[in-house]
Parts: sequence; C-alpha cells; structure tokens
Amino acid sequence: MMRPSVSLTALPLLIPRVVASGLVISAVSAFSAPSPAYETIRTANSVLDPRTGQQVTRPLVGKPNKKSLVVLLPQLGEFDSSEYCEFLVAANDALDKADIDLKVIGIGDELAAAEFCSFTGLSPDVLSIDPKGELHGDLNLHVGPNFDVPDGVSDDVLTFALNQLPGGAPDDEEMLRPVARAWLNYLAMCAGIGAPGTLREILRGYFGDKKAPERFRDDDVVKAGFITIGPGVGPVKMGPIQYNQWFEDEKGYQRPVELATVRLKNMVEVLTKWGKYVSNPLAIDKRGATYLFDEEGSELYSYKSRGVLTYSETMPRPLTFLAPYIGNEIALNPLGLSDNGGGELKRGRGILKPAGKAMGLLGFIFKLENKLQAKLLGAEEADFTAARKEIEDTIRSEKIVIYTYGLSPFSAEAVGVLDELGAKYKKIELGLEWFLLDKEKSTIRAELLEMTGQSSLPHVFVDGRHIGGLFTGTPDGSSPGLAGLKESGELKQMTA
Repeated sequence: MMRPSVSLTALPLLIPRVVASGLVISAVSAFSAPSPAYETIRTANSVLDPRTGQQVTRPLVGKPNKKSLVVLLPQLGEFDSSEYCEFLVAANDALDKADIDLKVIGIGDELAAAEFCSFTGLSPDVLSIDPKGELHGDLNLHVGPNFDVPDGVSDDVLTFALNQLPGGAPDDEEMLRPVARAWLNYLAMCAGIGAPGTLREILRGYFGDKKAPERFRDDDVVKAGFITIGPGVGPVKMGPIQYNQWFEDEKGYQRPVELATVRLKNMVEVLTKWGKYVSNPLAIDKRGATYLFDEEGSELYSYKSRGVLTYSETMPRPLTFLAPYIGNEIALNPLGLSDNGGGELKRGRGILKPAGKAMGLLGFIFKLENKLQAKLLGAEEADFTAARKEIEDTIRSEKIVIYTYGLSPFSAEAVGVLDELGAKYKKIELGLEWFLLDKEKSTIRAELLEMTGQSSLPHVFVDGRHIGGLFTGTPDGSSPGLAGLKESGELKQMTA
C-alpha cells in the first residue's frame, strides 16, 4: 500500500516540539498508529450489549470523524460507577456537540445494566457490559494490593466472614477462596491500602471542599432506614429526632457531608438491590479507567483509577480533562449547581458556627440566670425600666446597633461580619463576659432578654428591629441571625 507523500513544507508540522526545561514532547503526526489501549478496546470480544447479552455489534471506538471517550467502570453496583456517570450524563450533550462519542463499559449483567441505567439516566446505547471484567484485565487495570487469603484461614472462617458482607458466601465451595480474595483486596482499598487517594477522598466527602461546586440539589432527599436527609443539605430526621445542619444556609461550594450524602444515596440504591447489581463478586476488586482517543485512535488522555472513589485524577471536578474540548463551563461544573467557592464573604462560617448552634442548647440555663444575676447585684424595678429606655433610645437613633462581650469570639465574629460588609454601626460592649458584668450592664442584659427572648450575646438591631445574634435567629423565626442574613444576601441590602 502506498504511503501519502509529505512535502518539505509540511515537515515542520511533524517535527517534535521543544519545550522549556529541556523536555521534548513528540508531536502526534497524522500517520501515527492507534494506541495499544485503543486496539485492545476495539478488538475486545468480552463486551456485551446490555439489552441482549450478546456481543456488541456497534463499534466501541472509531466512529467516523469522532473522538472516542471510553470509560471503564468497576462493578455497576459500586459508588464510583453511579457517581462518575452522574457527571457523564450531564455532559453528554456537550460531548455530542464536540464530536466526542461516549462509551461506558461496566462490570455486570443485563439485569445490573437495566437497574443502573434506570438509576443514573445513562442511555443503554452508551452502556456496554463486561460480566467478568475481562477487558479490565486486558488493559492491566488496578486490582488493589493483590493480597491472597492465607492458607491458614479455614473455609469455615471465610464462610462466616463473607456472610457478614453483601451477597454472602458463594454456594460453590470452589468459589469461596477466590471470592474472599476479591473482597479482601476491595476492603483493603476501602481502608486506603494499595489505594492512593481513597482516604483523602472519603474525608473530602465529610469535611467539604471549597474548590468544588455544590453536589446536593435543593430538592434531593435521601432515605436510609430510619434516617431521612433533605430536601437539600439542611433537614435531618433520625426517627423522632429532627434537626438542621449548621451549614444549611451556606451556598456556592461543596458543604460538609454533602458529598457523603450523595454517596449514601448511591449506597442505599445498591445495598437494597445487591443481587441485581452485583452478579460477579469475583470482579469486585477491579478498578476502572478513562481514555480519550482522537479520530485515528491516538491517545489524547488516559487515567487509571488506583483505589475506591478515585475515578478521576481531579476529583473535585472530575471532567476537567475535557475542558479543551467541551469548554470550562460544562467540564468544571457539569451539574450546573452553585459554584463560587463559597463567595467572597467568609465571615460567619467555620468552627464557630456549630459551636454557636450547640450553645443554643444552654439557652434555658442563661434565661434562668439572666435576671437573677442582675437582682443579686442589687437591681430594682426602676433600674430595669431605665435600662429598657436606654436600649430603645439607642436602637431608635442608630441604624445598626450591636451589643457585645469583649472576650466573646461570637461577638468578635459578628463585628467582623459587619466590617466585611463595610457597614456603619454602633457597638456597645457590656463587659468582657457575662459573669464579669456590674449591676448596670447586667440590668441591660436582662432587659435585652425581656425584649427579644434571646439570652445570649451578641444582640444585633437594624432599623430598630432585632435580627438575632451571630448564629442565633429570632424566637419567632422572622430572622435567622446575622450569619444567616449574610448568606442569603439580605444583610447587604439591610445595611446599605
């Protein structure tokens, strides 16, 4: 077969490019051979159509004039699979417009594929199945630390251990040790053994990530036994106990436990349908990979997962590698949820917030102590009347008034919130702390409780109206407090 001739003027296009630091990166010519991974995927005969269970007839790669994005998932019934595909489904239209053909290959059978497509919204036209994960093996994908079950561990012990896990022990005794080996390596990866990045990703799910967009929609609800979370990240119900998360009013970033809640939703889906999702426990330790090939089969990008919950090398934004092809807007935030790093205004957040919520549990004690302290210091009814008049005159004459303690971190943070907004206010420091107040200041503190129903400081008034404390809202629910108003944007309008 004759090769096309290349003119001298075209040679510079095929010469390797020299980059800084003495590194040389070879340019891919139009005549380069397809990558080995591309050929392995193209010629795979273990990949089946999820609707028929027969070998796929459509090409997995190499659609004319299209790039190929091939995503190999671990078991369809695993956290990584549904979590990754939520992003891929959201970006599918952008991939089509960029002439990128998406193919997803997961370990499972036809029943698992049907459940998976129903849960994730992934089209069966996009999904293929590899029941034994043979293609994963052909591509030499990760299987954990590659531990073996020690010979000294009896079959009875293995049977007992596997019966504590989803799916239980296999009926076939010959499968007992192979299945135990797969579980051993998978559980080791869950513990971070032979799985770089797994523990970091688990912690990120619980502690949040300012570099990632929101992950849980405002109308999402997760139910796990007697626990209900939602709608949104705020309300939590555990049997008869109900409460709201302390970060519920914060927006624009991945909040604490938000991603963990998404993973709980995925876990509930799989564990309640384990028999449908996981048809081959022998492959439970096999990890996935992502490949992007150009029209000729050259590798533009590849990533092989080496752990659990590590399906991307940029987990806060898993589709970052697609930015050059589908644009930053979709690649960096395919779900389109709020994404501003939490905003420019950072005051009124952090560890003080849950501490402030916890302090509210002691409110009844402070209410009992409040007026008693003033009376023990000699305050009489006339003192309380005078204190109320002083408060009323002050909040009437000033747009913003804040009553504080000098040593209180909550008071300092509340002042910081107002300063961050550039608001003009009158600060009245009653003393260093409540137990150090004299008669006059104790009386003012007691009258603030009588007027507002709030026993703690700071107290904030805007245009004569009490709006609560830093994290403490008004008893009638008309205001969530200074931090809550800041999060909603109302405080900026109120203080303008």
